[in-house]
Amino acid sequence: ALKSYGMGSTNDGSEDARQRDVDLAAVPLEEYDGMQDLYGIWQTRPWNPSRIGPNDRIPVNEYKNIELELINPGLVHLEEPKMSVVAKKLSIPYAPCLLGFEGHGGNRTPTIRGIVVHEHNEYLLREAHAEFLSQAAEEEHANHRRKILKQWKRLIIGMLTKDRLEREYGDQE
Repeated sequence: ALKSYGMGSTNDGSEDARQRDVDLAAVPLEEYDGMQDLYGIWQTRPWNPSRIGPNDRIPVNEYKNIELELINPGLVHLEEPKMSVVAKKLSIPYAPCLLGFEGHGGNRTPTIRGIVVHEHNEYLLREAHAEFLSQAAEEEHANHRRKILKQWKRLIIGMLTKDRLEREYGDQE
């Protein structure tokens, strides 16, 4: 029965197979070479995942992410920070990438870094990400400049107020 599933030739359910198993169990361990069909032929072939086309969905697990070791051909891992924000703004389908697990005090927590997208979207996302980073840098510079000007304004108003108070209420001894 198991032969049809590729499970070797030792257990086909016949009396002969049962007798072979009994005889094998009777052999002392010193004489036994340890070679036995423990896996089906289909379990020993290397894993070749199917190619994911540009219009196919990205395969994800039940936690809605994809493991780095199980990425199908046709997909690419992008590890730059804030890449998911750019992909979401451009409405490009993506999945978070699970790199592995870290141990913290006995607990195992997943390490998720980067996203997985279709290969044809990689160049577009990298270009958009570079533009996003430059815009973020400009915005940060503008905010920093605004903050500095606000601090200068407070300093000057404070000095003018002090000067006015000294003129009005200065030498009244």
